[in-house]
Formats: sequence, C-alpha cells, structure tokens
Amino acid sequence: MDSTQDESRFTRSDRERFDPLGYRRTHWIRWALRVVILLVAGAALVAAYPCLSNADFPVASLVIYSAGMVFISMPLCLLYESVLKVHELTVADGLGDVASRPV
Repeated sequence: MDSTQDESRFTRSDRERFDPLGYRRTHWIRWALRVVILLVAGAALVAAYPCLSNADFPVASLVIYSAGMVFISMPLCLLYESVLKVHELTVADGLGDVASRPV
C-alpha cells in the first residue's frame, strides 16, 4: 500500500464503491490538512529567518507555529479523523463486516 494512503483493511476500490462521496471527502480533507501544516510551518520559517543571523530566539516563529498547529491544524485533524471513521463504518456496512460496527 502506498505510504500516503490511510492504513485500512478495505481496498481502495471497496472504499470508492460503497462510499464514493465519503472517499472524496476524506481525500480532500487529508489534502487540506497537509497544505495547512505546510503553510503554518512555512510561515514560522519565514518569521524565524531574521533571527537566524544573530543569537536572538525566534519568539514570533514559535508563536506562529504553536498557534497555527493548535488552533488551525488540530481542529482540521479532528474533523479528518471523524470523517474517516464515518467513512470506514459506511464501507464496513456496505461489505457486511460485522466486526467493524460499534457495539
């Protein structure tokens, strides 16, 4: 399995066949999460650039990175996790996989 794909016992064709909208939604949210993390890290790096030539600690970079990860990336990560869980349950119901259903 490709390292960029989610680890799952269901194949890609199963996920696309039984829940095509959920598959597209999880794919889009995963892509958005990666872009947001890249943008936050890039903004922190740009804010730290002036401090690299001297001995000052880049406080602005730390604030940007921490706030971006906590207030932007974490809610998006929680959204991705919940959408992925619903998608996996929908595919399990489509396949008739009793072991995946909640009790």
